[in-house]
Amino acid sequence: MKLTVLQDNLKSAVSLTSHFISLKAQLPILANILLKTDKSRLILSATNLETSISTSIGAKVEKEGEITVNGKVLNDLISNLSSGQIELEVLKEQIRITSGTFKSNILGSNTSDFPTLPNSLGKDSFKLKTKDFTEALNKTLFAVSTDETRPILTGVLFVFQKGEIRLVSTDGFRLTEVVLKTKVEV
Repeated sequence: MKLTVLQDNLKSAVSLTSHFISLKAQLPILANILLKTDKSRLILSATNLETSISTSIGAKVEKEGEITVNGKVLNDLISNLSSGQIELEVLKEQIRITSGTFKSNILGSNTSDFPTLPNSLGKDSFKLKTKDFTEALNKTLFAVSTDETRPILTGVLFVFQKGEIRLVSTDGFRLTEVVLKTKVEV
């Protein structure tokens, strides 16, 4: 794999995907981010086996390939580089990162151990407008408890029913419920 990307684009993509890695995982591969090329894109994927993410950024790809790299190390390195172009090149089990006069090699690992992420959302998928979803979250988040001794109250309950989603939260004193109508995908 050999490609060139902009530091700002890579920094935001790595930062986003690093939130989905598992730092205290029983499987060391879950602390990694999968870097994979697809024509003129660099795809970054991460998972902790409960939640996963796959995002892509534009890249000038000279040679296709893939590798997994420790997410924390990659995030720390990329965020400290100066703006401009970054060249990524995979040499066996290492990734070489070059930016201006800076050069670094990070030990990676084979992608065969990385869990396969789902490509589709399934037959019962639906669409929501981002604006509607964020408004519904804002209307329920105020009632989420911050008391860690009662962890059941520290989140928002999502109830998926035919044609709607209910968001419910409580802190033991306040209770809120928001109902969103959905468009079912066929």
